[in-house]
Amino acid sequence: MSVFQKLSDKIGIEQRGKVLSEIWFPTILHFCDINNYENLNKTWLREILKWRTNDQKGIVRSNARGWHSAVDMHMRKPFINMGVEFFLLTVENETIVGDLNSFLEGVEIVVIAFPPGRRKNPDANYASRIKILVTALYKYPSYKLLLLSSIGVFGAAQGVVNEKSTPLPDSEVGQQLLSAEKLIQTTTNQATLVRLGGLVGGNRHPVKQLAGRTKIPAPKAPTNLVHREDVVRFLMSIVEQGHWGKTLHCVSPIHHQREIFYTEMSKRLNLPIPSFLKTASKRNKKVVDSSSATLFNFAYRLGECGVEGG
Repeated sequence: MSVFQKLSDKIGIEQRGKVLSEIWFPTILHFCDINNYENLNKTWLREILKWRTNDQKGIVRSNARGWHSAVDMHMRKPFINMGVEFFLLTVENETIVGDLNSFLEGVEIVVIAFPPGRRKNPDANYASRIKILVTALYKYPSYKLLLLSSIGVFGAAQGVVNEKSTPLPDSEVGQQLLSAEKLIQTTTNQATLVRLGGLVGGNRHPVKQLAGRTKIPAPKAPTNLVHREDVVRFLMSIVEQGHWGKTLHCVSPIHHQREIFYTEMSKRLNLPIPSFLKTASKRNKKVVDSSSATLFNFAYRLGECGVEGG
């Protein structure tokens, strides 16, 4: 039995998963023990050895006679979920499949981030699923809720709208989103809802769906996009600073004209140029974030929402 396994065996099952801290040298080390660590260790050790083989030089620190990896381990795909314990839950129209109570054990904040899903499942009822989830959380009144909603609650012809504007959805999905928001706003839990713009980042960008298409409507309508890195920073600010009981918009302050923007993005990626209709359109929705700069001094770093790698 290794020294490390002897040390691990001293930590009871009930303590695993809890983050503990110890001070070594001038650095505070945070750690937690998780179930199934034996099998996970085997996988991670195999990946570390592969890493060392592919990068034998590594970096120089205090390792005069050893190998020191680069310091981006937490960003590498084989290790990105290190220490994360997974629970599989399925929220259906009338029930929740899975062990919700175990999932919620020790939790302080619940982030609700699943989409309506009607494209893949036309029978999906987003509002009903949120209601099922909110009802299940009644027994956890101290838990805080963060709902990721969508600017789809606003109709396409509502013009300039901010957090105080009344949503007038013009689609079934928009109506379900609005019903779900109302459920969150009336729950006994402290809750904040964030309406996200169209998400871009990595390989995701709407130009890839529009490239080469013809007769696309609303050429002069404004874009309402947001980069995923800005979204993460936005949500972390809410959680870390405790902004609860709010309705917020997470949308880039830069609103491009659709035809000009998507034509340029197609050129950058060498994709077929989309063709827009020349006829006038009533589509003029422009969603504004008028709160975050004042509330938690937020600034969008990737407001252009351009393509990556182009």
